[in-house]
Amino acid sequence: MSGPRLESGWWHETESPKAWMSVRDADLYEALLHRVAAMRNGETLRVVEWGAGRSTLWYTAFLDLLGVPYTWLSIEYNKAFFEEYCSPTLRERPNAAIVTEDGTGIEGIRDLVNRQGTVVVLYDAGEVRPDLPERKADRAVNLDAYVSLPSRLGYSCDIVVIDGRKRRRCLIEATRLVDPHGYVLIHDAWRTYYHCAYTAFGSGRRFGDEWWIGARRETSFTEVLPWHAFEYHASADGLQ
Repeated sequence: MSGPRLESGWWHETESPKAWMSVRDADLYEALLHRVAAMRNGETLRVVEWGAGRSTLWYTAFLDLLGVPYTWLSIEYNKAFFEEYCSPTLRERPNAAIVTEDGTGIEGIRDLVNRQGTVVVLYDAGEVRPDLPERKADRAVNLDAYVSLPSRLGYSCDIVVIDGRKRRRCLIEATRLVDPHGYVLIHDAWRTYYHCAYTAFGSGRRFGDEWWIGARRETSFTEVLPWHAFEYHASADGLQ
């Protein structure tokens, strides 16, 4: 969630105020969070998010509004971006913490995520843009600590959201983190170089404009998403 897409005319709807994604995708994500939280029956909802941004602010505030107990661990590689666009708002919240691994240490971060609220862990890799032709060298940027942090914390979760860098690696990590009854989401799912990692899951489907959802078990995902979430992808799923 490292910045806004400037040319969004091809999206199903205009860019959402909730997140740097289409209105349809942002609303479906919100609906899924609401449904999974309800399925937890008052138990703490645990989320891992690779790639912090506007959505971190919106969806944690949404859970606060619902009165849902949660722990939201968000991991961002571009410290300067987050500090400029998101930190001022998040620092005003009493149930939020913004830290670095170097400054807080693994044990300190583990203590924070064992409480309820939002924990953002920032890494200082700068603006990593291997998608740009002139920035191919950025693929070699070392983000091992960023990818492995949840596993090193021993943090299991109900939902994993992947919208940052090293997304294929994060997908594989997610299979070790997510509960057998949980869900893994990746944004910009049309990018074909992510698709090889989908095979690590028991089931998966495209939904919305740019989402893919996976689970360790066999499921159609209709327990957490409405029928119209899949309508543009039914033929690809073999359902039409």
